[in-house]
Amino acid sequence: MVNRISKLIESTGMKPTSFAAKIGVQQMTLWTQLNGKRKISLETVRAILDTFPEVSAEWLMRGTGTMSRSNDDQDKRIGNLVDVIAMQQETIRNLQDKIKQLQNQ
Repeated sequence: MVNRISKLIESTGMKPTSFAAKIGVQQMTLWTQLNGKRKISLETVRAILDTFPEVSAEWLMRGTGTMSRSNDDQDKRIGNLVDVIAMQQETIRNLQDKIKQLQNQ
C-alpha cells in the first residue's frame, strides 16, 4: 500500500508534506508510515479516500483495478456491454439457423 500511496502523492504533484496537510494527517505520522516505521493506519486510508473520492478504495487497499474509480466503473460498464453484445450475437446466430431450417422445409 505504501507504493500506491506514494504513486498517488506523485500523481497529485504534491510533496508528501503538502499531501499530509491536505488529508489532515500529521506530517510525521505519514512519513513514518511511508517509510515503514509504522503500518499504514485505517485513519490514513480513510483520510485519503475522503479527500480524494475519485481514488478507488479497491486499488488503494488491495492493489486491484485502477487508481481512479471512474475508470473502474467505466471498465465494468464496458465489460457488461461486451457481455450483452456476445449474447446478442449468439441470439442472431440461433435465429439465422432457424431461418435456414424453415427455408429448407
